Amino acid sequence: MAIDPAKPSTVAAPVNRRVAVALAAFGLACGIAAFLGWLLDLPALRGFGLTEYPIWPWTCVGFIGLSIGFLASFAGRRQLTIGALAVPFTIAAISLFERWSGSDLGVDTLLFPGELNDYAFATLGRTGVNPAAAFLVLGLAALGQSLHDLLAKEIRSLAATLALGLAAAAAIVILFSRPGNSVGVPLLATSLPGALITISLALSAIAWNSGFGWMRDLLRDPGNRRVLRILIPAALILPVLPAVLELVLARQLLLSAVPVQLLSMLGNVLVVGTIAYWAVTRVAREQSVKIELSEAIDVTTMALTDADGNIVHWSAGAASLFGWSAAEAQGQNKYALLRSRCESAETSLPRRPEGQTQELVETARDGREIAIIERTHRVEIAGRAPVIVHKMTDVSDRSRAVSELRESEERLAIATATHEVGVFEWDVASGRIEWAPGAEELLGLNPGTITDFDSWRAQIQPEDVDSVIETIEQAVADRAPRFSFRYHFLEPNGMVRAVEGSSRAIYDSEGNLIRTVGAMLDITDREEREAALRRREAQLRSIIETVPEAMLAVDEEGTIRVFSAAAEALWDHRAHEVLGHHISMLTPYPEGDEAETRLSAFLKAGKPLDRGETIAATGMTRTGARFPMEVRASVAQVDGHLLFTLFARDLTEQFEAEERLSELNAEIAHVGRQSAMSELAADMAHELNQPLAATSNFLAAARMLMEKGEDSERITEMLRMANEQTLRAGEIIRRLRSFTMRGDVDMRVTPLGPTIRDAADLVLIGTSQFNIRLTYDLDPEIPCVFADRVQVQQVVVNLLRNSIDVLRQQGGNDRRITVSSRKSSDELVAIEIADSGPGIPEPMLEQLFSRFTTTKSKGGGMGIGLSISKRIIEAHGGILSAENRPEGGAVFRFTLPISEQGGE
Repeated sequence: MAIDPAKPSTVAAPVNRRVAVALAAFGLACGIAAFLGWLLDLPALRGFGLTEYPIWPWTCVGFIGLSIGFLASFAGRRQLTIGALAVPFTIAAISLFERWSGSDLGVDTLLFPGELNDYAFATLGRTGVNPAAAFLVLGLAALGQSLHDLLAKEIRSLAATLALGLAAAAAIVILFSRPGNSVGVPLLATSLPGALITISLALSAIAWNSGFGWMRDLLRDPGNRRVLRILIPAALILPVLPAVLELVLARQLLLSAVPVQLLSMLGNVLVVGTIAYWAVTRVAREQSVKIELSEAIDVTTMALTDADGNIVHWSAGAASLFGWSAAEAQGQNKYALLRSRCESAETSLPRRPEGQTQELVETARDGREIAIIERTHRVEIAGRAPVIVHKMTDVSDRSRAVSELRESEERLAIATATHEVGVFEWDVASGRIEWAPGAEELLGLNPGTITDFDSWRAQIQPEDVDSVIETIEQAVADRAPRFSFRYHFLEPNGMVRAVEGSSRAIYDSEGNLIRTVGAMLDITDREEREAALRRREAQLRSIIETVPEAMLAVDEEGTIRVFSAAAEALWDHRAHEVLGHHISMLTPYPEGDEAETRLSAFLKAGKPLDRGETIAATGMTRTGARFPMEVRASVAQVDGHLLFTLFARDLTEQFEAEERLSELNAEIAHVGRQSAMSELAADMAHELNQPLAATSNFLAAARMLMEKGEDSERITEMLRMANEQTLRAGEIIRRLRSFTMRGDVDMRVTPLGPTIRDAADLVLIGTSQFNIRLTYDLDPEIPCVFADRVQVQQVVVNLLRNSIDVLRQQGGNDRRITVSSRKSSDELVAIEIADSGPGIPEPMLEQLFSRFTTTKSKGGGMGIGLSISKRIIEAHGGILSAENRPEGGAVFRFTLPISEQGGE
């Protein structure tokens, strides 16, 4: 891709570009400031202090458009550049047409006509000749900047220089004019703001186009220096002369305005034409020289490419060597066309810095491979994209000889590199050590690090030096044809590298060692792996010895591979007794048609357990004693085989503790029931007294009837009634005995209604004198629960006793207890016991179910009934809670699991 000269990264330094942008921005600011002078009616701002010489509104607009065009061309905005430059071009064309034709199109006073009437000039608002010329010259430079192929950089810089001279001349004439003189200004037709803007934009164009780089190029030729010393002052002074001549003629009134203007215009054209003629002739002479030089060097084998390697010139010598004509080669990538490849190890297309050479193998059109030495040189000419000169020399004959030698060396290098072998030769007499190509790099050494015995000794670790020397001395003493060695040496980066190898020993006729030829291998990685393996084994042994849980490793066949010290203590086996044996010697294993245990199924499936999952298994000690254990396991795959790591924990003590805890809970529940019955003793004594007294009375009456000789029917009736009272007392005693008797937990399907009613009947013994009404609201669709009947009755008794104790202390006749049940979820039923008492005190609600907490006054309870009831319900998988009802009273609620089996 060709380089765009409009882009800052390829033409001028960034500093020049920033200066150019700043100058153009300054010109834009001046134009806007002068236009604000008209807009805000500030005469001093219109002429930058020179109120007699204002800049006209349309001239302001033209300079603003010209400045915007410059900034847009710098930014690469081509469309905006063209649109902005159309404004000054149009204004300049209209102004020049009106002046030369003597007509007035009426556009000069379209802007600010009232303010223009304050000035006494013949052509108010019309752009002068010098501003119009600046519009055309600088606009052409800006347009050429955006369309860089339109004008060369030298022409753009020259145009900017001429505009700079015209602006400087106009500024000088204005500054030295007498105040109040209205004759010179219309003829000169410019102002101080216009001159400043013209100067800033001209300098901006020069800076953007690398300043006077074209002059520096010309000065490289000593013959051009004298011409330039005359040309540069002339370019700055000559444009001033027509303006000065115009001012003198106008002030002396020697000629009228129109001839003076035409004379000034012709003078400017003459100056520009003279300079342009010199530039064209100079370029023509240089072009002829370039043609002669091009014909002279065309016979050599060379090519010119752009920065991307595309051929822009293909010499006749190159066409003769490679067979591609200039027409066929131009436009193609040089290295792609010739299928170039480097003779070195580089794999990308050859790209060398300027001034260096590279050896290439390039392919001619007929398929021949040609060895080339290529020299490149970058040439940069102002205004043109840089080119690369490729000078190519055919060295095919020399290359073939070198290639044969290189192939022989490469075969040896490939053989040694394949096996990562470093070959060396040691001359004993001189101590010199020579290495095969690439041997030192293969061992991590910089070439030339070890060149003799002393430098070798300096690189070796001190503890290895004596060992190697002793090996060599022993080999010499035995006249051994070869000897082996192993040592460590230090790399330049401070790392230690381990090597091992062997050497062929060569002796002279007297048996003295004169030289050795050997080969060595880098074994650093192997030594590090061995050390790492030893560290891991030591760490694993440490873990196995110190892990608190019994650990063993088993392969997929069930063979024990690892057995920790904790495992020895658990199974009472030593490690050497179990290693290599099947795991069945540690745990019962299924045989024949026996069902698989969870552990055997896990080892058979070979799938890892979920996180936190354990296996319940049975262990077997040396004596055959069995114990429960919990196993956590993981699975690893090593070389396609499974390895199971098992951690076993003895659960004997845990099971014993749970059994003791269960017995303790049953004992506590029994104590709770006995405590509850102790509170019911007085009431039960009163209740038992009634059936016993009635039985005694019925029996006495029967005896009296028998003594009187009454009929047997009445006697039988009395005996029957006495029997009923006796049975009633017995039923009361049976219920009390069943409730208070201690027994094991018996979870079974239990009818809900009868269980609650029996417990309530037991509690209500002897409470009839308190007028307490008990009502039931049991859901008939929930006939059974899965629970221990006695423990559920204990909870009901405790809750009913609490309600009855509260209602006894309450005055009035409204003493009600409601027992209800409802389904709280698909699996649970909620039983509620509500009373019409005063409720539970708020401070007591939070600690109601804590042990030794009671609401009974005067020490009427132990404070363990609700605590025991909560533990019983939670053991059944339910929840026991209490709260106060909004309508008054308290309600206790507990849940039990539903069972659909059985019935009442």
